[in-house]
Amino acid sequence: MAASAPDAGGAHRLDLNLVRLMVAVFETGSVSLAAERLALTQPTVSYGLAKLRQSYGDALFVRDGRGMTPTPRAEQIYAAFQEALACIDSTQELAGPFVPASTTRRFRVAMSDIGGLCFLPPLMAHLRRVAPQANLEVLQVPVDTLIEQLASGKADAAVGNLPMLHDKLRNRPLFREHYVCLMARGHAAAAHGELSLAAFLATPHVLVSSPFFAHQRMEETLRAQGVHRKIALRIPHFTILPGLIAQSDLIAILPSRVARVFESYGGLQSLPLPVAIPEFEVCVHTHAYHAAQPAVHWFAGQIVSALQDL
Repeated sequence: MAASAPDAGGAHRLDLNLVRLMVAVFETGSVSLAAERLALTQPTVSYGLAKLRQSYGDALFVRDGRGMTPTPRAEQIYAAFQEALACIDSTQELAGPFVPASTTRRFRVAMSDIGGLCFLPPLMAHLRRVAPQANLEVLQVPVDTLIEQLASGKADAAVGNLPMLHDKLRNRPLFREHYVCLMARGHAAAAHGELSLAAFLATPHVLVSSPFFAHQRMEETLRAQGVHRKIALRIPHFTILPGLIAQSDLIAILPSRVARVFESYGGLQSLPLPVAIPEFEVCVHTHAYHAAQPAVHWFAGQIVSALQDL
């Protein structure tokens, strides 16, 4: 594996294998892991990396206690390489028809942890019926990097409430959703099966502050109405909520479908909010670069088929 010699104009043309090598080292942060991913020996990867450094006149990666850290120049090169590889790889699907029943493709979908609670069981069951040899990988992608992940092909699709991305992605609506308040069964704030505004404000809340959860508009709506919750606890994940709330006086605001899943665990109940928060739309999002690929187009359609009736 080596870079080709400079052409008459002095520019270096890179072997495509070196492009893949650069991407692998960047994404794994390790020469050994990159070698494993590419089915190469470590000396071969080191040799290829040396060629890349010579071509770009930059160290590209420096060793530290955690592995190989990219330089600013490597960050720029990686972004261009990853986009180029996604375009090249997408043409391979055009070589023959996409056959769901026999595909062994790995589909990658980005969703939050609470999205996984609701969406994965029906989605996986559906895929097992229509594409039994395919496999699924769920990604936790920060909202602010989601477009990059979809554009690069690292994710085929994303599922969630992402209105800030609607004009940048292709979107297929799944369903309308609304928020409810989740609390322990028999909670003192739920007098007569209702939650008053006074009780809502007086009761301590749990706030989930996750970079994978895009429901900031709910908080903005509360603030716009002059509603300031008493936040007693901040946590990074929704999946620890059921046991926490069932054993305390804490309450939390959640999408209704997630609350129903948590209620099924026992010891919990959900009630309508005493403040008006607009409904929101959950969609399947894909990037224009890849949405026309037969496999990606099919996969987005299967997500809709599996989840639209939740």
